Amino acid sequence: MFGRIQSLISGKQSPYNKAWGYVFKLSLSILILILIFRRIDLGLASKLILEMPLLLLVKIFLLSVLRHYIQLNNWRCSLHLNPLYRYRRDELISSYLIALPLRFLIPGGHASFGKIFYIQNSSRVASFISTTAERLFMTWSTWTFAAIALLWHYPDMNLLLRVVILILVAFMPLYAAIMLRAVPKWREYHLPYTAQAPKMMLLQVANTIVMYLQYYLILNQMGAINLINTWIGMALTNVSNSIPITVAGLGLREGFAIHFLRDFSFSAEQAVAATLSLFIFQDVIPALVGAVVLLKAKRV
Repeated sequence: MFGRIQSLISGKQSPYNKAWGYVFKLSLSILILILIFRRIDLGLASKLILEMPLLLLVKIFLLSVLRHYIQLNNWRCSLHLNPLYRYRRDELISSYLIALPLRFLIPGGHASFGKIFYIQNSSRVASFISTTAERLFMTWSTWTFAAIALLWHYPDMNLLLRVVILILVAFMPLYAAIMLRAVPKWREYHLPYTAQAPKMMLLQVANTIVMYLQYYLILNQMGAINLINTWIGMALTNVSNSIPITVAGLGLREGFAIHFLRDFSFSAEQAVAATLSLFIFQDVIPALVGAVVLLKAKRV
């Protein structure tokens, strides 16, 4: 993956392959969205988004700013996994912002690894390990909240299977710590990892809770739902972000939302309106800011 991303950022990959690869991924996202939109009243979904009160939009925007601040600190903690890293505030912020538009390039957001070329560190490998750890904790939070929701919301599902899934995902940070200690060439990262891991876990829990609050505000503008059910519906929906087959999760997330929010009496139009509206505030607008930074940035 590292070589693939490096060639992508440095422009060494064939322009033909880059173009067709992106066209395929974008086409798949559009195809899934078309299949979804054929099943819903697109005019109604658009109306639900456009009629959101200004005060609600301000709240969603401010909460997105808070979430990005939390994720910025998660990126800072992950860089400190390398004992030789020297903190530079401006560079930290710019590299974080640069990753936001890059995640639209490859399904699953793998191109966001390209931010390692815009941060000074003792080596590219150290930055790559930091970025991998950052994504590990983001995935851990998504999967753990979803596993708890699965345990809670599907009592008819085999109990042993639900418990096994929860144990497997909940202890992902511990598995990483064991691996770092077991592999000699990674052992130098073990102590910094054990120091930073608790902070990164707390940051990701905070980020996830704020996200559920955003969805809670949006969904209650369209219908009625409590915080517990918001967590269940959106925790299961956000598993789609871990399936790297579409650009920025477009289409899959909407399909998952339609399925899981149906259990709480939300229509397909409301589900799509909720996910797309938050996508605009949390992903699209910040990515535009990051694109401006990327155009002006110089690799280090």
